[in-house]
Amino acid sequence: MTTLQKDILRIRLRNCIQTILELEPELNVLQLRGKYFNSEISMLKNCLHQVDKMILAEDDVQRLETATANFLAELKLSTQDKPQQNRLLQ
Repeated sequence: MTTLQKDILRIRLRNCIQTILELEPELNVLQLRGKYFNSEISMLKNCLHQVDKMILAEDDVQRLETATANFLAELKLSTQDKPQQNRLLQ
């Protein structure tokens, strides 16, 4: 695997982690966080700092991208039933 290929895998992994971490404020507002989720967020933050040291494989990154997409889809489904905060109904 070339250096460029390794860098691309790291970028893709970083993107997955950052996507989930960027949702943290929204999850707080929606009150979807719990004790277990808090520890997972902390673990992701730690992993983000370690990405450059990781040895990655295409299959692993693809699985993480799929897991991230599934998480986002489940989150979208779970928030569709909740009323929107700060909306003015007329």
